[in-house]
Amino acid sequence: MQKFTILGITLYDCGAREALRNTDRFLGSGGLNTVAYISSAQIAQASRDEALKECVEQLDMTVCTEPDLLEAAGIAARSRIREIDEKIYLRELLRKLSRNRNSVYLLADTQAELEVLEDLIQEYQGNLYIRGRGAWEAFGRQPERLVNELNDVVPDAVLSRMPWPEDIVLMKEYGQYVNARLWVSLPYGAVSWMQNPSVLARIRRRFHSRLFEKRVQEYNNKETGAK
Repeated sequence: MQKFTILGITLYDCGAREALRNTDRFLGSGGLNTVAYISSAQIAQASRDEALKECVEQLDMTVCTEPDLLEAAGIAARSRIREIDEKIYLRELLRKLSRNRNSVYLLADTQAELEVLEDLIQEYQGNLYIRGRGAWEAFGRQPERLVNELNDVVPDAVLSRMPWPEDIVLMKEYGQYVNARLWVSLPYGAVSWMQNPSVLARIRRRFHSRLFEKRVQEYNNKETGAK
């Protein structure tokens, strides 16, 4: 695990193998452990919002949706870029949940997004033990109703796909009341690439990565007083 700070937010990067060991520990624990896929745009937003920054830093584990965060921090080894591009952690996580017959609850913002999430999950791993499904809108966006549903189902893991940062806020404020062992946030875009990104996607990613690196450098210069 490698600790790094970017735009004033402290994060920890770990390779897929270490992340899976952490997951084993989470699934064997007595309380809820939280994992979220994050992007540079989300970190940029959190850097301007102290409450959101706290939500990010209190996650038990973060996983990069793209390598740009690690590139901006100067720790993007080629092997880690490959792991991120090929979604190694997500693939192995779903395989682990399937192999161990861990029960899963799928949560999305709307019924339509719930169907999208299930289709995406099925493409990765078709025989998950899905014990329940729910749409945030169907609970009237009332956290207490969602918590009651999860505690009725008692899943081993919750997989959510909601607009940033709805689910990580729920994790922070209500996670202590949820009777599950693992909650993984899969925001829009985190699970969409099934293969390596195309050439056009790589070019687009490099453009956004350079913009983000510039922002990080400007932030660092401001913090150190450099001109």
